[in-house]
Amino acid sequence: MDLLLTVPGASPEEIARGIAAAQAVLDRVGITATEAADGMFALEGWDDASFPDEGEPTEEEDEAASAWMEASRAALDACCADWPAEKRPVDADLQLLVDPATQLADRPTALAMLRALTAAQDGNGEFMNSQIGILADRLADDVDNPRDLIAAVTVAFTRLELAGFRPGEPIEPKRQAVYDAIDALEAATELPTSH
Repeated sequence: MDLLLTVPGASPEEIARGIAAAQAVLDRVGITATEAADGMFALEGWDDASFPDEGEPTEEEDEAASAWMEASRAALDACCADWPAEKRPVDADLQLLVDPATQLADRPTALAMLRALTAAQDGNGEFMNSQIGILADRLADDVDNPRDLIAAVTVAFTRLELAGFRPGEPIEPKRQAVYDAIDALEAATELPTSH
């Protein structure tokens, strides 16, 4: 499996149905998931740069992006086929599955991984560990409006990770801030949601 679909409130069977539909679109078009995602990345990069003439996606990238968008719509339609209209999300979060241990971590594993990464961090990082955001996002799959909770974890971890840039400041309060943010995310994910 090289696709990951996230739809809050969807059962594993519905997710599997959505992934199968997305893969069927890509198979029909004759493109791999990686090629389609790369095309979408090129299109989004061009959009983010305000559509400059020199950065326009190639015809192949444009076709690949179209395939990704079609696969994403098919995934949502298949996943949520039996859902009432008012519960159905506007779009699906279709992604490449590149780090299964992180991207598919269940709740206890994601919490343990977040805490282990925090404990191991020495403050001498130069770049943010992308696992942190992915794990926080995994925990918040079924939380309404989780952006602030996820941001609190990632921002606190970034401050810890880059603590070496301020050697005069103690690192342990920064580590504790990460643990506090993880605890808040854990508590929020124990609450029932509207899905």
